[in-house]
Amino acid sequence: MNGSDTEDTISPTYLLEHLLSCIKDEDEIESVAYVARMKDGTITSGWTDMQYTEVIGLLEVGKLQVVKEMWNEWAPR
Repeated sequence: MNGSDTEDTISPTYLLEHLLSCIKDEDEIESVAYVARMKDGTITSGWTDMQYTEVIGLLEVGKLQVVKEMWNEWAPR
């Protein structure tokens, strides 16, 4: 699952329903951190009960995964 702007664009509703199903059905999620852009352009974030360093680590890993995905989609001309 990625957030690329192709024909399989992932909506916020789909993404959160998928996450919630992993929490409820599979009970695999231990902690969550999120960053969201609101319709008015403001940025909000939140996280479950974790140390601040854990939150920063999760966000950093997420950033690296996005960069990796972007790199994999990049094709030199």
